[in-house]
Amino acid sequence: MRLQRRLVTLTISGLLASTISISPAYADGVPNYPGSSALQTGAENSSVKKLQAALIELGYDIPVSNGKYGPATTRAVSRFYAENDDYVDGTSVGPIGWNEIFIALEEQRAANRSEKEYDEATAEEVAAQLNPEQAATLIPEGQRGKQPARGTSSRKLPYKMPVIGEISAVYNQKGRRWAGRRHDGIDIRAPRGTVIKAVVEGKVTFAGWKKAYGRLIILEHSDGTSSWYAHMSKRIAKKGDYLQVGDRIGLVGASGHTTGSHLHFETRNANDEKMNPVTWLQTRAWKIEPAKETTDPAAQTPAEPVVEEK
Repeated sequence: MRLQRRLVTLTISGLLASTISISPAYADGVPNYPGSSALQTGAENSSVKKLQAALIELGYDIPVSNGKYGPATTRAVSRFYAENDDYVDGTSVGPIGWNEIFIALEEQRAANRSEKEYDEATAEEVAAQLNPEQAATLIPEGQRGKQPARGTSSRKLPYKMPVIGEISAVYNQKGRRWAGRRHDGIDIRAPRGTVIKAVVEGKVTFAGWKKAYGRLIILEHSDGTSSWYAHMSKRIAKKGDYLQVGDRIGLVGASGHTTGSHLHFETRNANDEKMNPVTWLQTRAWKIEPAKETTDPAAQTPAEPVVEEK
């Protein structure tokens, strides 16, 4: 994981130290590096305790946060670097490693917050698989395949989107920055770490790095179509996983060729030909509101009067 950064300076023991860079989204949440030398095996202090607490919250196997930089902490740091393609400090933690760990912690916390928001936003929605006849009934002819306006919130669309954010580019949009001068999918701008979820069940057939797409996951669906989720900061689903609607795919990022944090969502048919993602979503992830009980007094059957015997 190579994090997007901006330059800041760290003050170590009252002296101006080296200039390093940290993520603009999490700069305020990263505690200052504690000293002039790297934290390493054998160290014992409150900074090690803070480091251990962060690694434990990230899911690394350290029995207790006791401030002692022992074998468990060494293994956890080494594993963190390996999983994030970062070997700057080996098994010790210098200023850059410290930043990487605490930025990752803030990203995870942001992901948890966005997942809760996603669940709350879709709690009252019912996902439906629509066949062409149903689509023709529910979707006005002029709206079939129509691209949403840029700047529209994904919440406001009548079909589910894999992430909560703002539409920043649409299918077939012209532009010099895209191969063939046309955009092959829909871009949804969202903060780094925002949760991406499946809107149609499918099997993960690819989970890795793919040139301009960056960190990419491809889902294959029962009808032979596939959906692509690109530029992620982290992949959560793994190749071979079968995802249900609502399962986590990954986290929004800016990997690969991109100008900022967003999800590139693309769909393809059974012949691996790119297709309009709006049409794909309209016929597979349409939002159907639950039927409401009628409150019209005229529709209610009046009770028959009770006749008492005399």
